[in-house]
Amino acid sequence: MANGGRNPAERLEAIFADSDLVRLGIARDLLENAGLDAFIFDATFSQLYGAAVPARLMVYADCAAEARDRLRELGFLDPPPAPRRK
Repeated sequence: MANGGRNPAERLEAIFADSDLVRLGIARDLLENAGLDAFIFDATFSQLYGAAVPARLMVYADCAAEARDRLRELGFLDPPPAPRRK
């Protein structure tokens, strides 16, 4: 997806890491279909070193919360912890 006129120097944030590049690609595609720019970093290193260096799914920092929520809804991220009862 095009960056929609964003400055390429804007801060990116890692929201998901995995050594399974297929799973990471699916997560990226789901975010892009929702209109969020997403990028995979370190895929080559992940292929070479496996779980020791997982690839990272990056989004613009101002979209990170929304991207995490979408991935959580789809089962890519653990649900938030339940509030503790006193």
